[in-house]
Amino acid sequence: MEFTHHGLPIVLSDDWWAEAGMAGFTPSSTAYHSDPRTFPGQRIFEVRIEDIGPVRRAPGVGIFNDSPDTKVAARERVVAILLGFRSGAAMPPVQVVKAEPLSSHSYKLVHGTHRLYCSLAAGFSHVPAVEGFDINAPDG
Repeated sequence: MEFTHHGLPIVLSDDWWAEAGMAGFTPSSTAYHSDPRTFPGQRIFEVRIEDIGPVRRAPGVGIFNDSPDTKVAARERVVAILLGFRSGAAMPPVQVVKAEPLSSHSYKLVHGTHRLYCSLAAGFSHVPAVEGFDINAPDG
């Protein structure tokens, strides 16, 4: 399956999509179900996927990649997310920050690329989000 987000080409393996049983999936809400326990005390809000700028990775690094921290393969990560969508499981919200003032998008994603792009592929128009910490922002 191929799709784009603000001109960024994204490829999600048809095998992974099939493994998760996503054929014919239609979301029953605007966003996946979020788990408030993952960010206690923080307000979770829905953000339109269109309001989030595209994720630009380093050359040669795909959108769906293995986790170097947990050693979990991209396939396992994506299939688990898609199965969560199908079952209505509560999952962590993505983390966003306000985009730069001259940006054409309202938000920049700082954590949750797989959840964002799986949401787009699954037909959600929004993602649950919390305000995150932008490691690239200068100290003020």
